[in-house]
Amino acid sequence: MGKFKDLLKKEGITLKEITDFLDSLPHEEELKETLSLGKKEQTKLWDLAENTPTSLTLDYFVPEDAELLKPFVFEGRNSLPAFTRFQKVFYRQGDGTIGGYNNQSIAWLTGWGYMILEKPDPDSKEAFVNYLKIPSEKPLDWPNIKPNCRGLSRFVYCNMIDHLRWVNKDVVIGRAYKKGKAMPNWFILCRQ
Repeated sequence: MGKFKDLLKKEGITLKEITDFLDSLPHEEELKETLSLGKKEQTKLWDLAENTPTSLTLDYFVPEDAELLKPFVFEGRNSLPAFTRFQKVFYRQGDGTIGGYNNQSIAWLTGWGYMILEKPDPDSKEAFVNYLKIPSEKPLDWPNIKPNCRGLSRFVYCNMIDHLRWVNKDVVIGRAYKKGKAMPNWFILCRQ
């Protein structure tokens, strides 16, 4: 393990080289390599993905013909100093929009971070996780949907929109923005 980290240290590395490397791995190894990246590597990958040739679509996360409320899980690692592992879980609602939430070890304290996945500008290559909007539906056995600007959730999810960029068929790199301002927080997601 650590090949992905080493690749990102390479002078002049391109997104195509990273995509080709990840595409060559068996999925379990791709997942392990992806989740091994720390802040330095995630920051570099975010910058490299700025000029991605591939536009993220909502179908990338949840197929258009997916069963309603069926969860699609992306394993994640953020660049924070603690509580770095989490999952973003997406699903299609009855109105066709994509909802989701964050599954993480301290959700009992910070809230579940329900959100809407959107792409308001079809010409943008990025997709957005919008915590200012919350879904109206959820699978029955999931935690209750609550606004993100109440309780301790307001310190984590309130006024936040995550920007997502394509890396390969399973991996996206993200960065948190609060009130439109880029935060020094990145995260990587890999399809489960």
